Amino acid sequence: MRLHRSLSAGNKRAFLLSLVAAAVLSLIPISSHATIFWTDELEAGNSGYGLPGGAFFYDTGIKFSGNGSVRLDYPSACEPATGGSGCGGFTDRVFPPTSTLYRRIYFRMSSGFASSINTFTKMFRSDTNGLTSNWWMMGQGNGVVGGKRWVVGDQNVPIGETVVRVTSFIFSDATWYCLETMEQLNTPGVANGRQQAWVDGRLVMDLNNIPYRAAGDNSLYVNNRMYRQDGVGSIWYDSLAVGDTRI
Repeated sequence: MRLHRSLSAGNKRAFLLSLVAAAVLSLIPISSHATIFWTDELEAGNSGYGLPGGAFFYDTGIKFSGNGSVRLDYPSACEPATGGSGCGGFTDRVFPPTSTLYRRIYFRMSSGFASSINTFTKMFRSDTNGLTSNWWMMGQGNGVVGGKRWVVGDQNVPIGETVVRVTSFIFSDATWYCLETMEQLNTPGVANGRQQAWVDGRLVMDLNNIPYRAAGDNSLYVNNRMYRQDGVGSIWYDSLAVGDTRI
């Protein structure tokens, strides 16, 4: 017996609607691969980073969420313009290899924080398991004019490109910001890599022509580095998350 003869008018309508729904759903990309690798509150007893130590200190007095945050102090030795030689200090946390990297972190500067005059204040770096790495920074000097601007990246790629790209956003002191980044590696040898940046949900950079990887380079992102270099004052970080989908 044919199916349409065995259904009542109401059942037939419901059956047809289910077919339409199934067809529509089949056109929606499956997103089950989208993953948040980890969220790190950057506080004592609850961090996947090797903290504290060196440049990094736990702070329960100033925090965005949870029980505390991580504070980076920048004494005068961290500012070349005042006779210092830079201070350095970094900490790493790895994640599963991915060609598309999203990051979210909450960020705050102390009142009167002086972003570096001669170099940039490096904030964090995206590392691959090959030669490619990508810095995210802040700065007032080196052509960055009009306040403490978030620098969208210093592309250190093996094919020889080192380009500073500056966002349209200017930070204020003593204010928490939600910073988001996205980096999508290019087809090796083709300048089609992508980079996006948001501040408090506002898109401040969208590029799609970056040659991260040279021909034959199939490396993937595997590590997030927090870094201290050049500046005077303090910076706080809180609730850092990394994944292959926007967080």
